[in-house]
Amino acid sequence: MPMMGGHHAISGAAVWMALAGSAPVLGHVTGLDLWELDPAQVISGAVVATGAALLPDIDHPSATISRSGGGLTKAITRTVSSVAGHRGATHTLLAVLAFTALAVLVGGLDHRAHLPVLGEIPTGPVILVGVMCALGTRALKVVDGMLLPWLVGLASALAIAVIAPEATIWLPAAVAVGTLTHLVGDLLTTDGIPFPTWPLVARPPRRLASPLWQRSGDIAVPLLGDAGSAREWLLCTVLTGYAAVTTLSTVFGSPGVLLAVTSSR
Repeated sequence: MPMMGGHHAISGAAVWMALAGSAPVLGHVTGLDLWELDPAQVISGAVVATGAALLPDIDHPSATISRSGGGLTKAITRTVSSVAGHRGATHTLLAVLAFTALAVLVGGLDHRAHLPVLGEIPTGPVILVGVMCALGTRALKVVDGMLLPWLVGLASALAIAVIAPEATIWLPAAVAVGTLTHLVGDLLTTDGIPFPTWPLVARPPRRLASPLWQRSGDIAVPLLGDAGSAREWLLCTVLTGYAAVTTLSTVFGSPGVLLAVTSSR
């Protein structure tokens, strides 16, 4: 079985926080001009990466993402599953590129809505962030019910549109990090993921087939074993602690994140 939905979500947030925090350091050490985000963008990216880490499971009718939007998301996942099968096309590097390109397209929509108090809001990023936040909220069981996660997602998206309106860099980057983290998570379980060059799949000769390189062409490094194993829970407990500490440190170490909504308008 692949990694569990909630664990995918927290992994996406933890990896994003690690990369966002290390990019300036790596840039200083290597002399490369790596992108650097302000605290509001870091927190916003973590929210998006949490939801984006569920996107590859859009091919599974029983996945968290399928249960997140009622009949609509169930219909979408059933359709994708019937076409691609589970752990097929959506669990590939090509899919990561496609999800990221879609984020670039939606996030770059040249349309703005004028709302009371909040002022001018970019529509594309609000839609994308709202959906990702709702998915992540549902996966992490922060709130219950079918409607409440979407209300939380919308509220979060509007807040993020105010405190981090420039989304050309962090928004697609967060989607890329989340979806790629999902693939790595499933790679570490027993079933693994499709061969990296999918749709060109290299299948091993029968005598060379193993749990690492399966007859189907799928590859795995099953350090976590099956989904829900004690090792997976231990890893995700550590990642949860890391994500919580780094997020709180970013927020409370940068008061501007907390005050941006009132001071930016």
